[in-house]
Amino acid sequence: MQILLYKLRKEHNMTQADIADILGRSENSYRQKELGHRDFWSSEMFLIADFFNKDIKDIFLDLKATKRVQN
Repeated sequence: MQILLYKLRKEHNMTQADIADILGRSENSYRQKELGHRDFWSSEMFLIADFFNKDIKDIFLDLKATKRVQN
């Protein structure tokens, strides 16, 4: 699951349908990606990051998982 994206979306009082519209995708397609069942395309990651004025890594990189891999 894309926890950071979920939190960011909720902080901005946006629905999955809102983000799906930004991406030009169906709500179901977006939901599958947010839940981690499907991967985001790189172009979608850039659109989301640009919309929220964030760096891609701040949304899509799980630093806790990265630390576990390093240890």
